[in-house]
Amino acid sequence: MYPHTVLGDTDIQALDGDLTSIVHANQQHHENLQGLLQKFQGLLESYNRLKSDYEEEKEAREKYKKMARGQERNPFVLFLVDGDGYLFKEHLIRAGADGGITAANLLSDYIKNYLQSNLGGQADQCRIMVRIYANVLGLSKSLARVGLVGNEARSLSPFTSSFTRSEDLFDYVDAGDKKEGADHKIRGLNVEIG
Repeated sequence: MYPHTVLGDTDIQALDGDLTSIVHANQQHHENLQGLLQKFQGLLESYNRLKSDYEEEKEAREKYKKMARGQERNPFVLFLVDGDGYLFKEHLIRAGADGGITAANLLSDYIKNYLQSNLGGQADQCRIMVRIYANVLGLSKSLARVGLVGNEARSLSPFTSSFTRSEDLFDYVDAGDKKEGADHKIRGLNVEIG
């Protein structure tokens, strides 16, 4: 025979309150953990994007260093453009991917003519390299407001991608959304090459 203890109403209410507190604390802990996991996932995604951007930039710099070292054998002309400050004609931007190809071809023709008029016969020996740095997200938003591109976050991307693919040494590079990002990239590349 075991002695039985009967709990009083006060004890039952206290235990019920304790149980409710434990359940609430457990739910709060679960919500906090879910929020933390979501933030961690966001950080991992950001890290992977930054790592990819870093690898691309590192590869591009190595390519330019090699070209600069071999400049006597294979001369080139490098045009650096602040894409935030210089926009292509509206009809080219509005044309999306086709406009990017046309813009690259027009720019290439312009540069070739410029070199021909300034270097004469030596112009044919020069390879043309163009790097346009811009805040693609910010530029997309600005161009969407005036109706030149769609409202997607990176609606300028079809233009920039086709510009990059159209010529071997033409790159339209997203310099990120920091203020003066394009200027920073241009100054950095200028110091490295020049």
